Amino acid sequence: MRCFKPEIILLLAGALPVTAESHTFARFAHDLIDLEGLSQVAAAPVKMASSWDRTGGNNDAFVGKWRKSGVYSFAELKGPGVVRRIYTARPGGWLRIFIDDDTRPLVDMKCEEFFAGRTAPFVRPVTGPMGGANYTFFPIPYRKSLRIQTTAVPGSEFPYGVYYQVTYQTFPEGTPVESLKLPLSAADTAAYEQALEAWRHPGTDPKPARDSQITVTKELSIPAGARVDAARLEGAGVIDRLRIRLDPDAPELLRSTLLKIRWDRETKDSVDCPIGDFFGNGFRRDQYRSLPMGLTEDGWYSYFSMPFGSRARITFVNEDAKRPVRITLRMVYRKTDGLAPGTGLFHAKWRREEVVATDLYYENNSGEYNYHALDVHGAGRFLGMNLNVFNRHTLWWGEGDPMIFVDDEPWPPAIHGTGTEEYFNDAWGFHRYISAVGADKGTKERNIIPVSGVLMGGGEEPLQGFGGNAIFSFNLTDSVPFTKRIQVTVEHGQEQNDLTNDYSSTAYWYALPGARDFFMMRPAWERATPPESEWPAMRKVAEVRYLDWMRETLAQFADAIPYEPNDDRLARPRAVFLMWALDHGERLGLPREEVDRVRRAWRDFKGPESENRKNVDRLLLELADKLGVRRR
Repeated sequence: MRCFKPEIILLLAGALPVTAESHTFARFAHDLIDLEGLSQVAAAPVKMASSWDRTGGNNDAFVGKWRKSGVYSFAELKGPGVVRRIYTARPGGWLRIFIDDDTRPLVDMKCEEFFAGRTAPFVRPVTGPMGGANYTFFPIPYRKSLRIQTTAVPGSEFPYGVYYQVTYQTFPEGTPVESLKLPLSAADTAAYEQALEAWRHPGTDPKPARDSQITVTKELSIPAGARVDAARLEGAGVIDRLRIRLDPDAPELLRSTLLKIRWDRETKDSVDCPIGDFFGNGFRRDQYRSLPMGLTEDGWYSYFSMPFGSRARITFVNEDAKRPVRITLRMVYRKTDGLAPGTGLFHAKWRREEVVATDLYYENNSGEYNYHALDVHGAGRFLGMNLNVFNRHTLWWGEGDPMIFVDDEPWPPAIHGTGTEEYFNDAWGFHRYISAVGADKGTKERNIIPVSGVLMGGGEEPLQGFGGNAIFSFNLTDSVPFTKRIQVTVEHGQEQNDLTNDYSSTAYWYALPGARDFFMMRPAWERATPPESEWPAMRKVAEVRYLDWMRETLAQFADAIPYEPNDDRLARPRAVFLMWALDHGERLGLPREEVDRVRRAWRDFKGPESENRKNVDRLLLELADKLGVRRR
């Protein structure tokens, strides 16, 4: 059978407690839909191998030392273990995957063919394309070792592929893991088909129905400034499903209405979110279906398992100054004998921050200045997040790397990504429609899969990224366990934290009782964002402001170049600015043919690095002269 080869961004993986029970492919396949198992916080660590720039910069595409004798090895793992996710922003080359001591590859095919999701058993939607990248969540267990590598396919733009991530879990020595065998056995096929069926029809609860389940429906009218307890449950139990409708359909109510849930004897609400942000709809209502939650014509739904030991309270708060809101809550729960040992309480919390640009000299070696979506002390399991960025720039904002620090590990963390888009399984911007290798040509398929998606975003045209950008990603099979602390962070900007911007997010996780987090809900006026009707005018103002800044910055470069020739310190900022200037060349006033000429003169230049730097300086001076900004 043939296989695929992806690089190393070993993202987030961990839905298996470590037991003497054999870990078979069937069990790993069941993890694709096991929303109940996520509440058991004990699990083997999750790590990621990825092509992130080891200097702390932004050159994340390709790691030269991984290529030896024409073979690019982006994952060499020791078992027992399982690969949970593989990602690439541009599949390329010939993919081979070797398991244990077998000299014959289990997967042996073009990388594009593997990631297209058209070759069984690597089929959509468990494997396939998103807007600008490809992924697979097909589990690959191995008993002793695993190697994933590509060899060049001549004539291709990316002969080995670029931007690889591999998320994996390594179990303690002696853990019985059955290595993947192809074709799948009858038992493995049955488990996998069950998972595929659920992934093909998100919006239906993948958890089993039970006779003991109780359905409660409440219709509430909440005056302006009031709070109402919608449900108080006494005794131990599990909430299996929530459905919520909010009326009227006014975008500003998405953030002025709060959803709060408190479990047992916890002193803080474990769920504390604007109701829209809990479901990823911070800016507006966008219908979508993912495996654990979404929005349909019937309202929002959540299928996350929410166990509790002694009590549960669900509260809605209307912080709008004038309008009442109407909420319909439909809850399905069941009573249990108690909270089993090792079971975490469900958490979801929102925060917002104006991140401030910093100059890290293109070397972010700590994560200190990253945006923090989550900081929790205790034991638990991270499940993912949604991110709502109100981008105030005509620059693209999404290059920053995700970094997840587990149990106070130093930089670099074991989970270090290659870009914000990559965490959400996209690349080259956030796209509305699926267009990567394997996309159905001729159709406009929304860029949403059962575990991640783009609700609002832009990448093909810089101004499309201005304003509200809303994306989500759930780490289910690649959830991240922690025993002492977890910090989920992401760089902000085109490089390393170089844009001041408006970030907000909702993080989802389980934690054992008593865990502490850093969230504090702020009043409604601090949560509000400009209405979408104002964004076009704001875009125009931002574009004028940005183009003026570019002309002034170009003039500063032109003034400095005769006295400060390009060197190690200046090479990166000058090259980055040249790229930005060419991306906006026509708006700056350059003819299209002139932009193309300068781009070719830069792209096609052949020569040593010292001469290439001189070439960059020459091109910057040419642009300054053409635009009339050079100071004589």
